Amino acid sequence: MSDNRSMTDDSVQQASAVEQVPDHILTPEFHLDVLDELVYPAERRGAVPLASSPDNRYPYAYPRDIASITRAWLTAVEADVRPDDCTRRILDAARFVLAVQDETGAWQQRYALDGTDKSIYVQEDNTGHGLRVLAHALLALDATNSTEAVDDDFYATAVDAVERAVPFVRDELFDPNAQLVESTTSIHEGRIESGYTLWVNCTFVAALRSTVDALSTLRETPAVVDAVEEFRTRLEGGVRRAFTSTRHVPRRYSPTGDIDARPDITLLAPYYFGLDDLFGASVEEAAERAVAALDDPELGGLQRFLGFYRDYEVQQHGGNGPWMQYTAWHAQYRFDRGEVERGDAVLETIARYADDSGHIPEHLTTRDRFESFMENEWHTRRDFEKEFDEEVLRDVPFDLVVEELGHMKDAYRDLAEQTAERNVVSFALPLAWSHAEFLTALLRRADAR
Repeated sequence: MSDNRSMTDDSVQQASAVEQVPDHILTPEFHLDVLDELVYPAERRGAVPLASSPDNRYPYAYPRDIASITRAWLTAVEADVRPDDCTRRILDAARFVLAVQDETGAWQQRYALDGTDKSIYVQEDNTGHGLRVLAHALLALDATNSTEAVDDDFYATAVDAVERAVPFVRDELFDPNAQLVESTTSIHEGRIESGYTLWVNCTFVAALRSTVDALSTLRETPAVVDAVEEFRTRLEGGVRRAFTSTRHVPRRYSPTGDIDARPDITLLAPYYFGLDDLFGASVEEAAERAVAALDDPELGGLQRFLGFYRDYEVQQHGGNGPWMQYTAWHAQYRFDRGEVERGDAVLETIARYADDSGHIPEHLTTRDRFESFMENEWHTRRDFEKEFDEEVLRDVPFDLVVEELGHMKDAYRDLAEQTAERNVVSFALPLAWSHAEFLTALLRRADAR
């Protein structure tokens, strides 16, 4: 396949996607190999995938990403693709997640390999993602009949983590009046995530469900399961009322309760977390509305949200464009609904933008969009104001802000060099999350055929 760096604009638009996809990119084993390359030993416990390579944009371990990656590994276990290796990887990641849990029971945005908390934003959903990682580990052990691979201390530590995390969510994050989990930031940074978001609440419903399923695999069901079930029931009632009673599934309720129905990638959350029974027909309504609104008309693939840069709640991150991990969600959605040809077309769109090694980036933009971002947001400091909005920041040392600014500056300098050579440019390649979602899509494709 030709590297998209050397493609002309015409070839990007007109070349057959099928002809551009080498066979190895369409095999689960290739993506497992890429993920293996991004797993690093942790200094405290376990080994964990970094979001990207240590010298790239995101040299950190993000619970959100780890949960998505362990989800992909668990899907491979269930499909009998390298089940023992994938189980070992999930366990290593779970050990790291256990080691970095706060005393409060929470997990934060991101960590260094030595376990240092490198978080900038208050991202409440990460406590849900931490629970999901632990659940994935227990479910993988059960699926491979390999409970002897861990000692009793692992199970006891995992149960203790649940016993601390669930009360934290219930007592500190859950609003008993709205019957929803309140959030500041989540899958996106910025004020667009303030209030009561679809993503955060779906995350916690899925986390509580998977936690119960996972703990039920143990020889003796822990007493905490009853508390988890009681809270899950309350939260599910609030989610059903708030997000399925309106004409369209809203992406959030603002802090004052106003409905925010703007199209956003998080409308795929009910599907992504397998909440069809809770949302009913609203799963497809939300997903189809997101796909229709967010498809990039120039590049293909799904954007995170519509790109109106004057909206203070929207961050472009170098220029609007499609995000590969979210585009892979779309492929999974099509395969799960038996729409194999449509799913194949989505995967081909993603693979078109892989490099010569088959590495998939985080997201794409164009020269014009990048230059507009630099002119209207970076040089005017608008992007800085959005990125480091005091309303969504944790109380962190300014050194962390400076460190993040350095990563941003390096990324945009790299993009400037890319735009000197080509029109379509990419961020953070390879991104572990993108490969995990592509892997999951391939495994779902096999089930659909």
